[in-house]
Amino acid sequence: MLKLVNNLDTILTHYPDQNAESLAKTFIKEMQKNNQGKLYEKHLSAYLEEVCFGLAIQELYEELKLLKYTRSDCFQEARKVALEPMKIYKTYNFKDSSPKTWGKIQIKSKVKQTILLSRDFGRYGTWSALKYLSEKKLREALQAKSGIKAKKEIESYVLVVNSYKEIYPSSQSKKIKGRLPEPNQAQWEEIQKYYNFLCSEYNKKPSTEGCARLEAIINFQVIKEKYLACYSAAKNYIYMVEDTVENIDIVADEFIPVNHQEEEIETEKQQQIASICLDEFAKLPLESQKLMQLHYGLGISQTEMQEIFNFKQPKISRKIKQSEQKLLKALVKWSQENLGITVNEGIIKEKNQPFKDWLKDNFQQQFEGVLEENLWEQQKSKIPMLRLYYGEQLKLETVAERLNVSSQRITQEIEIVKQNLEIFLREWVKEKMDISLSNSRNKRIVSFVEEWLNNAPYEMWNVSSQRLKVRS
Repeated sequence: MLKLVNNLDTILTHYPDQNAESLAKTFIKEMQKNNQGKLYEKHLSAYLEEVCFGLAIQELYEELKLLKYTRSDCFQEARKVALEPMKIYKTYNFKDSSPKTWGKIQIKSKVKQTILLSRDFGRYGTWSALKYLSEKKLREALQAKSGIKAKKEIESYVLVVNSYKEIYPSSQSKKIKGRLPEPNQAQWEEIQKYYNFLCSEYNKKPSTEGCARLEAIINFQVIKEKYLACYSAAKNYIYMVEDTVENIDIVADEFIPVNHQEEEIETEKQQQIASICLDEFAKLPLESQKLMQLHYGLGISQTEMQEIFNFKQPKISRKIKQSEQKLLKALVKWSQENLGITVNEGIIKEKNQPFKDWLKDNFQQQFEGVLEENLWEQQKSKIPMLRLYYGEQLKLETVAERLNVSSQRITQEIEIVKQNLEIFLREWVKEKMDISLSNSRNKRIVSFVEEWLNNAPYEMWNVSSQRLKVRS
C-alpha cells in the first residue's frame, strides 16, 4: 500500500491537474504495454474499489437481494473480479466509454453471470439442469470436479449428456413443479442407442492427440451413472454456497473457479459486442437515437416523451422496440458468424434483460460524464463538502462542523451545486440533442442529478478538504 501511495504522489507531482479518469487511462495504457504492469494493475484495482462499492450498494444488491445476497456479499464478489484489472481492461479502446463505466459493466456482468448460473442450475433439478448447461461449462466441470483426466473419458461423458439432451424431450407432460422426472427404462435405452451412434461418428474422426477410440455401452444403467456423475461435477463446479461474510474468503476459491485464458476471451467478446451495438446505434435515425438516449439514459417515460416528439405513446413504444430489435439482430448475426451459436427465440428472450441493462449503463454514463465534467471544472471546490455529505453519508451538522461553517450554509451550498448541475444538464441536452426539457421532465433531471450525487466517485477526485469557498 505504501508503495502505491508513493508512486501516486510521484505521478501527481508531475501531473497535478490530472483527474481520476485521466489517471486511470494512463494506468491502463501502461498496463497494456506491460510497462511495470503489476504496479499499474494495483492502482487500477484500487480505482475500481469504489465502482465495486457502488454496485454492491445499489445495482447488484437490488438484482441479487432476492437470492439472499447481502450488500457485503455483492461487494466481495465484485472485488474478486476487480482484483484482475488486466482481464477487465485488456481490450479497452479509450473511445466508447470511460474507464469507470467500462469497469462497472464488466464487473457487473461477470458477477451476475456466475451467480445467476448457480441459481438457474439449482432451479432446474437433476433431470433438467444439464439441458441448460453449455458443453463448454460441462467440460470445465468434468476437468475440475470429476477427477477424470483422460481425454477419452471426458469425451464419453460429454457424449452421454449430448445424447440425453437430444433424446429426452423438455416438454414432458409429467413435470414436477416445472422439473423433468427421471427418464423411464425405455427412454434410457433410447439415449443409450443414440450415444452409441455418436460414438461411432466420433471414432470416424482422425485423432489429433492419439487418444483411444470410444467404446459402445451395452447397459443403459452405465449411461444413467455417467449422467449423474456429470450432474454432480457440474453442481460442485458452479454452485455458490450461501455463507457468512466472515467465511467467504475461505470458500471463495473452491466455489468460483477461475480460468484466466477464457476470461480474456470473454472480455474480448464483450468488447466486440459493445462495438457492434454502438456501430448499429449510430446507423439508427437521429430521432430513434434520441428516444433511446432519453428512455435509457435519463429514464424519461414514454408518456413524458409524447410532448417532446409530438407522437402518441404507442408510436414511441414501437420506435424504441424497433431500435432494440435492430441492435439485437446485429448481435444475432455476429453471434452466428463468429461464435457458431444457433440463436433461437428462447435465447433471444433470455438475453433481452442483460441487453437492456447494457443499454441503460451505456446511455446513463453519457449523462453522468456531463455532470462530472461540470462538477470538476466549474464547482471543484465543493467536492470535499459533497464527499462528506453524499459519499460518507454524514449528517448535515457533522459536515458543517468538519468544514467549520453553519448547517444552513451547507444546505445552501448543496442546493446551489444541484441547481447548477441541473441547469448544465438541461442546457447540454438542449445544445447537443436539440431537446428542451421542461415541466414534468425537469423532475427527472432533478432525480437524475440527485442519484448521481449519491453515487459519484468522490474518493477518486484528488481535492483536499479545504475551507468551503463562498460564491462571490
